[in-house]
Amino acid sequence: MKGNAVTGVGGIGIEASGTVTGNYAAANGDGFDVGGTVIGNTATGNRRFGFEVGCPSNLTDNTAVNNGTNLEVVFGEGCRIEGNVAP
Repeated sequence: MKGNAVTGVGGIGIEASGTVTGNYAAANGDGFDVGGTVIGNTATGNRRFGFEVGCPSNLTDNTAVNNGTNLEVVFGEGCRIEGNVAP
């Protein structure tokens, strides 16, 4: 999944696995519910989660700001999570 923008959805903005890159999710219930290779995405202003991640996954160079919880690893082991902006 590449290059999508989803805003204003009451539930999950983007739910995907595999390669997820260059997407934008804002003002949804959850921004991203993802697993796999997740690189260069942006989540902002989502009510619950910016990124909800299932492992194993590679989560790199994403931005999550002003979400209920910016980054949440929900299950599994073996995640590589680095270089993200998720205060």
